[in-house]
Amino acid sequence: MRTAGKKVILRAVEAQDEGLLQSLIHDPEIVRVTGGYRNAGFGTGRADWFRSVSGGFGGLRRIIADPAEEEIGLGIIMLSHVNDERKTAEIYIKLKKEARGRGYGRGAVALLLSRAFGELGLRRVCANILEHNAASLSLFEACGFQREHVQNARADREGHCQKVYGYGISKEDWRTGRK
Repeated sequence: MRTAGKKVILRAVEAQDEGLLQSLIHDPEIVRVTGGYRNAGFGTGRADWFRSVSGGFGGLRRIIADPAEEEIGLGIIMLSHVNDERKTAEIYIKLKKEARGRGYGRGAVALLLSRAFGELGLRRVCANILEHNAASLSLFEACGFQREHVQNARADREGHCQKVYGYGISKEDWRTGRK
């Protein structure tokens, strides 16, 4: 399913996007600020991994693209850990370096929240952001998310512990634009 906004479109993950997804996983800057993925897309499980990214898994994954060149992916945005009973989910986003700071992230978050609160009937969306991920902290605050809690210890790949900030936005706050 394709969702269009002024700045971006969100489209289904397709076979042509495997290279984009692999580059996002292996980008050292993204790994540093997100903690990366463990064993994603490696060895004999690579095809299975790609199918899980592009298919249904109890969430929603969409490629972020510019409407002028929608076949070229700029990043990925996801809703995961969807809880149908509580009507909640978590949101994650990763953008290629050349797409950062150009409004694509904000447009993608706005579109995904519209779908989450409108079509999917969610009541709350949360984001977990590592303390030194300044770009994501800024992005989610600009999109109306509020910091709700801090977890004190999560080890990154090098074993360094860092804080994880828990952000959230409710359907009501999103609808009214409250910050």
